[in-house]
Amino acid sequence: MFEFEGRAIRCQENDSVASALYRDGVRSFSRSFKFHRKRGLYCLTGDCPNCLMTIDGEPAVRACCTPASDAREVHRGNAWPSAEHDVMSVLWHVRALLPVGFYYKSMIRPRWLWPLAERVIRHVAGLGTVSRTLAPARREQMNHHPDLLVIGGGLAGLAAALAAAERGESVLLADEGDIGERFGAGAARGRVAALHAQLARRRSVTLLQRATAVGIYQGPLVPVVGKDFLHVVHPARIVVATGAVERHVVFPGGDLPGVWLGRGASRLVGVHGMMPGRRIVMIASTPEGLEHLETLRAHVIRSGHSAVVAAVVPAVLASKVPAGIEVIVDGVVKRAKGRGAVRAVVIQSALGLHTIACDALVLSLGLQPRDGLLRQALEDPVQAAGDVLLPGCSAEVAEASGYEAAFSKQRSESNPIELPPAPSSGFVCLCEDVLTEELEHAWHEGYRSTELLKRYSTTTMGACQGALCHPQLRAFVCARSPEIRPAQSTTARPPARPVRMEDVAAGIRRPLEYHTPLHDRHLEHGATMEWAGTWKRPGHYGDAVAEYWAVRSGVGIMDVSTLGKYLVSGPDATAFLERLYPCRVADIKLHRSRYALLLNEAGYIFDDGLICALGDGGYFLTFTSSGGDAAEAWMREWAETWGMRVHIVNRTASRSAINVAGPRSRELLQLLTSDAIDGVSIPYGGFRDITVAGVLCSAIRVGFVGELGYELHHRNRDSERLWDALLDTGRALDIRPHGLDALRLLRLEKGHIIVGQDTDFDTTPVKAGLEWAIKMDKAAFVGQTALRRLATVPRERSLLPLTFAGERAPSEGAQLFVGDQHVGYLTSAGYSPILGHGVALGWVRHAVGKAPHSVEARDTIGKFVGLAADGPFYDPKGERLRA
Repeated sequence: MFEFEGRAIRCQENDSVASALYRDGVRSFSRSFKFHRKRGLYCLTGDCPNCLMTIDGEPAVRACCTPASDAREVHRGNAWPSAEHDVMSVLWHVRALLPVGFYYKSMIRPRWLWPLAERVIRHVAGLGTVSRTLAPARREQMNHHPDLLVIGGGLAGLAAALAAAERGESVLLADEGDIGERFGAGAARGRVAALHAQLARRRSVTLLQRATAVGIYQGPLVPVVGKDFLHVVHPARIVVATGAVERHVVFPGGDLPGVWLGRGASRLVGVHGMMPGRRIVMIASTPEGLEHLETLRAHVIRSGHSAVVAAVVPAVLASKVPAGIEVIVDGVVKRAKGRGAVRAVVIQSALGLHTIACDALVLSLGLQPRDGLLRQALEDPVQAAGDVLLPGCSAEVAEASGYEAAFSKQRSESNPIELPPAPSSGFVCLCEDVLTEELEHAWHEGYRSTELLKRYSTTTMGACQGALCHPQLRAFVCARSPEIRPAQSTTARPPARPVRMEDVAAGIRRPLEYHTPLHDRHLEHGATMEWAGTWKRPGHYGDAVAEYWAVRSGVGIMDVSTLGKYLVSGPDATAFLERLYPCRVADIKLHRSRYALLLNEAGYIFDDGLICALGDGGYFLTFTSSGGDAAEAWMREWAETWGMRVHIVNRTASRSAINVAGPRSRELLQLLTSDAIDGVSIPYGGFRDITVAGVLCSAIRVGFVGELGYELHHRNRDSERLWDALLDTGRALDIRPHGLDALRLLRLEKGHIIVGQDTDFDTTPVKAGLEWAIKMDKAAFVGQTALRRLATVPRERSLLPLTFAGERAPSEGAQLFVGDQHVGYLTSAGYSPILGHGVALGWVRHAVGKAPHSVEARDTIGKFVGLAADGPFYDPKGERLRA
């Protein structure tokens, strides 16, 4: 039992909030978004906005998908003084004053008027008021890494999950309802129950019910919103079995309470035991529509209700209509009549117009796939099964397609669907109250593509995200532009279903900590983890010195997935990067990379990394682990400021990287790949796609540690496989994984800086000894003007390489003196095993142009005499890394 606007509503078993209210006599469930027209139950699948209600203080909740047992207090919003008698329904009668896009054009002058109008518009168009007294949610986040994620618990989804489980794979299946709840009594429901029971007995299968997949992101990564948990799923493969929804039909009066989709009416009868009306007109064009008709007729016979009045069907199905029902052959609905609900329907056939009195109009005119999730997946391994791939397929075909999808390795594409007739009058979009006449208005204003019409009219941008109105919008455009391909769609973006902020923020109370896909492998190897920005990375695996020697004398590997990784492309990509970076970009040869600094307007270094030329004007960029987010914001800000046509894609979370370094690194890779990796095929600074241990990798020849090395960039899901293969094959070469402790010493011996450790807020390339990385004679770049001005100012501070004799080195942060005068501090320091003495980098203040030849470092251990060095400490000519 729950309370509805002051009265108690009794519930039956399996009732949703919507069915309980309908049983109690409620027919108007909401008021429409813009014109405040009455709306009643329509689809009963959560694909329309008609039953959005405020439940327990939360507005815009789908009443047809909410169990009545979960509700305590329900009321309708977006109306005054009540949903039955809404004063704001007068907007329908003055709709000529509210044309599409009116908010872009009206109340601009005087300026003080718009803030007042905005408040009124927000109040009129709102779906309810958010309660400020609701207790904060305490939802948590749970990560899953199944071999297969199945989205949808119908016949196809269950079959796919069972097929994968029988093969020994781990499976997670998520369905936004209770499995089987949308099936009426019959063979299909029994088969669903049988498959469900088999899956429930398997330990390798996780079943999530009332858990909604809201998007498919690169990786792949799929957030699944459950009742108390946000399930963050990182699957190897995905099967989308989200089914189909019956086609939304556009005609005048098509939004009145009493107009139903066939599956909604059939579910009301078959699951909840209620008729959608006492005098029903059924319009069907498919065999499934006749099944819905039979469901209605059988319930009429059992319950003693008035008979179904008429059926409108194509000639090929006319003979299959049960006796006793008036049949209109090849009729088309022209209008539904009624003020607050359906009272009659006008049908046009070859015999003329037929006006039939009724209180329910049931439409079953074909299916359209619920393929929003499928269209979100770009490069990821996603298969489709069931109605989402083959709308209207039989139960046997749906189950067979599920088994096939579980074993397929080819990405499924949604099939082009037959578009409905172009709408001529009526509501195209129920969510946003968009009429066909408004689309015509926008068309004549010049918005002549699906994307432009979508943005200007807001069609497909409501709660259903185009589940109902998207084909109608496409049909509208294709009818007016024959050159538009029928398969052309608007962009599908997450979320596919509405999601609450508190759901996506689940687990936010925990400290922010990012893990790479190899995090568990590091712990298995005994790694001591430490912070690197917001990432956790291995500091060492128990013996940093042994890890160091593995790289210097043999081969070592390191997880460098935390690097910022970005794709930059577009017509202006090269010009954009030329203006952003102080080095030359246009002359980077295909499949080559270049070290690059990132400067701010003041000419100071705030990040560094590589620029890799991919060809066709595309580039792959890397940044430091802690600086990637800032670098992305920097790029996007400048791209917008300059108005340049570039596309920036953040691939940090979807791509991993392993650095293989050491004199035997090429020998190791040759055991795992048949691709050419010699010094000619991949020279120092080269960039090539190769396959290593069956994993497709983008290999970059790098030398940060001063040895022959390859950065292997690859998809996240392949990371553990590649890591294990490198370690297993490298045992004969005494391979070791190494952490940050070894890395810091290895790069220090080469004199390579770490931005943020060896730089500070006013570090310029000249001060850091990196003047070779800037080209002052190139066209304007960020920071160039500042660097020219700074060049006229005497330099009194430099980052110097220093050597210290003996078996000990001063600690990082040690203070530097010349005599008794304090001149600076060490940013990096350590004892070099291969050189046999200490090495360091340190900031030193000095007389103009005269850096000291020696300094004294003082720390808690003692005093150390340091001598200024010239260039890298180890392998100064770079012969080893260029091998």
